Amino acid sequence: MTLKASFFSGLKDKQLSCRVKGCRNTWTFDGEEQLRWMRDGKTGEPARMCPECFATYNDLNDLKVPCAAESCQNTWTWTRAARLAALQRGRTEPPRDRLCEGCRDKSREVESVAVPCRVRGCTNTWTWSGAERIRADGGSGEAVPPARMCDACFERFKGLADREEPCRVRGCENTWTWLRGQQLETGPKGPASAPRRMCASCAEASTGLADKEEPCRVRGCPNTWLWTRFAQLEARAAGQERSAPRMCEACHQRFQEYKDLEIGCRVRGCRNTWVWSRGMQLETAARGRTSPPRRLCGGCAEDIQRYAEKVLPCWNEGCSGTWVWSPEAQLSTLRADRDPEKNNPRKMCDPCRRLLTKMKTVEIPCERCGRAITWTREHQLLVQLGTWAKPTLCADCRKAQPRPEAPPAAETTSPVE
Repeated sequence: MTLKASFFSGLKDKQLSCRVKGCRNTWTFDGEEQLRWMRDGKTGEPARMCPECFATYNDLNDLKVPCAAESCQNTWTWTRAARLAALQRGRTEPPRDRLCEGCRDKSREVESVAVPCRVRGCTNTWTWSGAERIRADGGSGEAVPPARMCDACFERFKGLADREEPCRVRGCENTWTWLRGQQLETGPKGPASAPRRMCASCAEASTGLADKEEPCRVRGCPNTWLWTRFAQLEARAAGQERSAPRMCEACHQRFQEYKDLEIGCRVRGCRNTWVWSRGMQLETAARGRTSPPRRLCGGCAEDIQRYAEKVLPCWNEGCSGTWVWSPEAQLSTLRADRDPEKNNPRKMCDPCRRLLTKMKTVEIPCERCGRAITWTREHQLLVQLGTWAKPTLCADCRKAQPRPEAPPAAETTSPVE
């Protein structure tokens, strides 16, 4: 008795999913039931309804539904279990495509037919089953198979929806409807974007226009370009009576390959951009360049007018040199949320920078113990400037010797280039 009670106390209640398809509720499989379940030699979990579904199930009855075959007067039974599953999917009416038992037996004797997919360009087929043929003509074979998609096309079709796409004419605010059936016919994978089409009003207006030859707008080009009906339509939509673009085919082709680009402002710390337009890109390419120029955004171009060059001292102690703080660098300080008037940066002058570039960190021996001392480039520069003295003792030896009196201040000199 003690062993049984101990084993029973180790079983915890479980929350199992309701057996009704579509129901997200659970029911409790308590420890005592689990013990009886295992005692009967069962290993899997039982399939049961949740309390809500079970209560609904008890309120339902089996229904007799007419056979889907038009010439048949028999019925089939819509069980209450099937009705409960349909309720979970939001359906209250019985399906209208079911056959009675006699027609189902008859459909097994009717041969299925492979019918081509209705989607243009698809080479697959769908199966017109015997049951569907019975529903169509009672098995006489006179009915024509319906236009239907294959399984692959139908799965894609369910994931699509009619889309309102903008008219391809720039300046037109109307749209055209891209049907999901048309989307399906574009190919197995579909296009990356919708085709460029005109709305109904623009398509009608284009019928009264004709193509025209116009001179190229590029200076020195003797060629002409064709002002198409569509381009004229775009010009009308923009309120223009004359041709808008004036490039030959070669120049216009290059222009169409470009897109307006957002280029980052050249001021460090500024997150704004300036627009590198297609026309500017075309002019840049004509000069043999491919990269965008370094420019200021609109805000920086306005703010930089407030600053002028500043001459500031070198940050190295003992150096009398100077360096120039440019207006753009001052603006970068402002973009970093610091006031340039109160936050002057500390930088080296050019001679100090050149000297530091030539120097290398070296190891020199301690005069007392011989241990290596790391002599950095910065320290060497300060020694050359006369601010610091060259180290002769390592840290341990300096600690061991008595502290000397403070030496007189060294004379400062500027670095020699």
